Amino acid sequence: MIVLLLLLFTGLALGQEPLTETKVLRDLRIEMRDGVKLAADVYLPGGGAERRPTLVARTPYNRAGLRRDAEWFAQQGYAFVAVDVRGRFASEGPFYPFVNEGPDGYDVIEWAARQKWSNGKVGTYGASYLAWDQYRAALENPPHLVAMFANVGGADFYQEFGYPGGTLNLGWGIWIARSAETSPPAQSLPEQKAVLSRILENPGEWLRQHPRDRAKVFDPFPTHRRIYDDFLAHPTFDAYWHDPAFHVPATWGRMKDVPTLFVSGWYDYFSAGVLRNFENLSAKQQSPHRLVMGPWWHAVGPRECGDGDFGAGAQVDMRALSLEWFNHWLKGEPLTTLAKDRVRYFRMGGGSEGRTEKGQREHGGSWETASTWPPPAIGRSLYLEDGGLLSGAPTKTGSRTYVFDPERPVPTIGGRFGIGAWTPNCFQNQVCRAGVLGCENEDPLANRPDVLSFSSEPLEEAVETTGAAKATLWVSSDSPDTDFTVKLIDVAPDGYAAIIADGQIRLRYRDGFARENLNTPGEIVRVEIPLYSSSNLFAKDHRIRVDISSSNWPQFESNSNTGEAANDWTRRRKARNSVYLGPERPSKVQLPVVPVR
Repeated sequence: MIVLLLLLFTGLALGQEPLTETKVLRDLRIEMRDGVKLAADVYLPGGGAERRPTLVARTPYNRAGLRRDAEWFAQQGYAFVAVDVRGRFASEGPFYPFVNEGPDGYDVIEWAARQKWSNGKVGTYGASYLAWDQYRAALENPPHLVAMFANVGGADFYQEFGYPGGTLNLGWGIWIARSAETSPPAQSLPEQKAVLSRILENPGEWLRQHPRDRAKVFDPFPTHRRIYDDFLAHPTFDAYWHDPAFHVPATWGRMKDVPTLFVSGWYDYFSAGVLRNFENLSAKQQSPHRLVMGPWWHAVGPRECGDGDFGAGAQVDMRALSLEWFNHWLKGEPLTTLAKDRVRYFRMGGGSEGRTEKGQREHGGSWETASTWPPPAIGRSLYLEDGGLLSGAPTKTGSRTYVFDPERPVPTIGGRFGIGAWTPNCFQNQVCRAGVLGCENEDPLANRPDVLSFSSEPLEEAVETTGAAKATLWVSSDSPDTDFTVKLIDVAPDGYAAIIADGQIRLRYRDGFARENLNTPGEIVRVEIPLYSSSNLFAKDHRIRVDISSSNWPQFESNSNTGEAANDWTRRRKARNSVYLGPERPSKVQLPVVPVR
């Protein structure tokens, strides 16, 4: 087993003494090429007028939220520029997610490089939106951009967050609502802002509404009404989603070639995009890139994720990690933790399966390394068998049928998506409980009549999977459209059923997401459902389980099953859905198996 060097990952920089106190240049205005002025704060090491390497972070979430990071980096000898993106908080201009971040990013980076406190070497920093806007800036090829720390920034917004598998992600509507609540107009509309605040505190009722009815809450906020309406108007992968603002693959060949550190987690909804960006930019560019994948969700770094505890070694100090990266590329210091291996990933599993003092399950795991992503693996197929078994070869021909009622969807419990405390994300036991949206009891989800479960026999030896899993199903429905969902689950001897990976497909998009192809009721068709990448040790005596259904709410909008326009349906109906088994129609899950370390 290759053991990750943990010194930096457990907080080397936290033990360093600050170099200096900081000083702050507040409420600066940076003029863009079209005359719009963006608000910025600049954090500098105190004392002296030395020119410093410079970090730029541009956020839609209020630049004040960057204060702690900015002060910390200033104490390490950097100038740190914190900027509100166009149309957010104190910055001028209209806001629309991502679309202005290329030219604005170029202008901010070059402005920073010209200042008397900068030595002209600029790195970009940030997570999520703050990583997406780094990609857009790199597309403009700013001369003074030297390195990037792109934390949980995806590649294909349609597939990763807008309409994964062609199903509307309700989390994007929540994001738009929060953006409207914190927008400049909301500050002068207290009653309308309060409506949004109540939704964000408890969104269940709002999420149960028709998509067009949900839009009404944005009427007092025209900018966000437009963003939300555009979202609903583009359920297919059309020109809207091909815009470089939402589709990084279209820009890979034109992005500035600078060293980039990519970070994500197995339970992050942008994980697939982070992996694609790393893999493809590594192939197309000359600069050295690095990848770190942990057992985390969208907020990377802690040892816990959901109900799982992965051990003290899983915890990573993201500031220290990024500091090493920037110190090398902007200050010329040697790399240590990131010097040799291009890929560091956390293989989950192998823990005691007891409970920590905090009450979380000890799933455990270890850091591994690789020279490329994905690491070499052997594909192993497990076939869905009549009687609820997973086997190494298809045998008896048969089918399993269930009724999917969109008015009673399967609740979201764990996985790559979550909406606050109402839909717990990450590592979770697949059992309903009080307080979870959609749960009507405290039974296992597998007990529902609309969930099909298929399990292996207890494993005689451990099985390690690292890479992207995929389900191939032969299915039919009596409806012109419906959804199919798949979960990959690690079942311990005590019955704890931990979600490892999941995916879904809207049947009208079975031939691709650029156009709709409604289902012919009763016709048997083949569908492929990516379960995306993960790394997990299915320990000896555990079972590998696959759960199939047709909903996962409120992660995704439930299908109306009518075949009407995706977001303009007028009624809902139950669907009778079937999954086919056997040699002629071998429904299966394909796992990337690597040698157990």
